[in-house]
Amino acid sequence: MYDFVDGPTRSFTMIDEILGPFLPKTAYGKRALDNFSCIMNCEEQFSSHWNRLRKVLKLSNELVLSLEKILERIPDLSHQLENGFLEISDFAKLKRFVFNFLSLRRIADQIWDLPEIDGLWKVLSHYFGDGETLQLQSEKLVALRKAHLETSKKLKTEFNRLCDEIQTLVGLRPRGEEFTVSAQVGEQLVKSRLAQIVKDYGERWHLRLVDTERATSLKKDLERLEEEMELEASKLLREVSRKIADFADVLILCERAVETVDLDLSRYRMYFEYGCCEPTLSQNLRMVKGRFVPTLNYCRKNGYEYYPVSLETGPGVTVLCGPNMGGKTTALRTIGSSVLLFQLGYPVPAEEFSSPVFRFVRFVSRGEELGFSSFAKEVRSLVQALQLEGRKLLLLDEFGTSTNPVEGEALALAIVEHLLGSSDYVFLTTHYPRVVLQAKNVYSCGRIKNFEEEDPHKMFDYSLIPNVKQVERIGLKLAQKLGLPSEIVERARKHCGLE
Repeated sequence: MYDFVDGPTRSFTMIDEILGPFLPKTAYGKRALDNFSCIMNCEEQFSSHWNRLRKVLKLSNELVLSLEKILERIPDLSHQLENGFLEISDFAKLKRFVFNFLSLRRIADQIWDLPEIDGLWKVLSHYFGDGETLQLQSEKLVALRKAHLETSKKLKTEFNRLCDEIQTLVGLRPRGEEFTVSAQVGEQLVKSRLAQIVKDYGERWHLRLVDTERATSLKKDLERLEEEMELEASKLLREVSRKIADFADVLILCERAVETVDLDLSRYRMYFEYGCCEPTLSQNLRMVKGRFVPTLNYCRKNGYEYYPVSLETGPGVTVLCGPNMGGKTTALRTIGSSVLLFQLGYPVPAEEFSSPVFRFVRFVSRGEELGFSSFAKEVRSLVQALQLEGRKLLLLDEFGTSTNPVEGEALALAIVEHLLGSSDYVFLTTHYPRVVLQAKNVYSCGRIKNFEEEDPHKMFDYSLIPNVKQVERIGLKLAQKLGLPSEIVERARKHCGLE
């Protein structure tokens, strides 16, 4: 579903980085993940998908490794199925596909119910032999190859006889039909009509053997045999191409099956690597100890405590409030990436996760665009998202902060009021007090747990706390701690009415 998610949303949620360690093995799986064509958009699809994936998750790691090795050998036939099998290389690719698909089917059919293609293999093995490699064959072609081999042996015998004669005459034995000798030896060979001059370098001559009548005749026989083999091969390829056309539909089914197996094994890897859960369908969006993997990895690398995200919300607006550096954006990313994984059919890095199915997921971006300010880009992004028809997940990060604070807060407040009764699921991060007071569903994050810590990452508790209608004012304290002169901080306190 190409419009389910756009570029800014993929970038914001870092979904490609999350899935990066588990990239599929085949072109089919990679393409499906790259263009999000494997998105699930209905309850029936979701149910059948997880009925199958539960079986996949019970496979042994050894079996999964075997399946992955087979997948790595399966080529991409999409170009050939669209444009036809025209060259011998096309047929070689087809045979490799079918050979490995049959291997896949032998050990995985009970889980994935793979299409049966024994009939196609029978055609291919008849024309190209058994095994994965390709050797075009027919009775006539076998006879021609045999004659070609025998003629080549005779030509080699004639060549050796001529070389023996030259060695007897001058004491040197040519290694091939062309060779270089001294001018004196060359003159002797030319006079004996055993060789002819190709290039005169003065003291050295480059010569070519003069074919005997027998060698000339044998070379003509080889040319004729090669022409006949080429004609026979062309005829056979036309025959097999016509027969393969009958299997076009089943090959397309096989391609889809390969894509499914490939993606399922990617899901298998992620499930165990990230300690994921099986998501479920529900009307509310619910997450218990959800994890945003890039931040989790960063915390592990640097020895920081990681705070998973837990929340539950229905349609309308959910506000995430808190100070700058308080973890609001990471919470927003956790929600967005989890929904994308959920609809891609992947397990979710959480203890529990449930969600409705969305038609669109959009991050309202204020990224750079030529000719537009950040504010204009942000507004345009929101307008485009609101125009999408169908249930949406909208992610707004500090909307309105790219313009003056008074109008920015007013806009954010108006958006909350406008979307309160919406069927969309809207998550908005903010530290505007009026927005927090107006919203019905509010989570707070970024409370000070140890102000004495020098490292800001260890200073905050990033847990989400529900129903907190107040933004903690820590900006001035933090500014002073980070080294801003105290006289400036005191002036700021007076402006805030805190003296």
